[in-house]
Amino acid sequence: MKKLALSMLLLATTVATVQAQTAKGDWMVGGNFRLNTSKNTEISLTPNAGLFLIRNLAFGGNVNLNYSKEGITKTTAFGVGPYVRYYFGSANVRPIVHGNFNFLSSKVKINNTSSTNNGTNFFLGGGGAVFFSEHVSLDILAGYDHTDYNSLPGTGGFALNIGFQVYLHKNQMDRVRGRKSSE
Repeated sequence: MKKLALSMLLLATTVATVQAQTAKGDWMVGGNFRLNTSKNTEISLTPNAGLFLIRNLAFGGNVNLNYSKEGITKTTAFGVGPYVRYYFGSANVRPIVHGNFNFLSSKVKINNTSSTNNGTNFFLGGGGAVFFSEHVSLDILAGYDHTDYNSLPGTGGFALNIGFQVYLHKNQMDRVRGRKSSE
């Protein structure tokens, strides 16, 4: 019990002293894992990268890899598109709002018959980012997710995304690209 209490105190002290990097010109890379149970079982992995255009506002792109199963229907999908995210405040636990839009291509398999479909997906939600250090946060987002394919009826419902982000100062990215720092 003492070890648990000491660990919680250490974590709280660490989180209380963190200052994350969400200034103009900073970068973030990461991704999330989603489990959606609106009408089916869906597992999704979405890596992303973004640039802070102004303090706390990031714009970037993501890639979506998705698998879902509803009854005898199995679907695998690949998507790509932009996202926008805004962080409120500068505390170590920050509320965030997030939206993304993806263009999709999927393969639907029912028994031994398969077909390919193209469509779109969007997610609008909010949640929180818990910063463990100035460079890493755990993000939890909940919101509405909607997918619409050309030849199928659209589906939508509640989705929960859990992911990590890594934050990099502008001068760190400049060094990676071989440019001199502007500081």
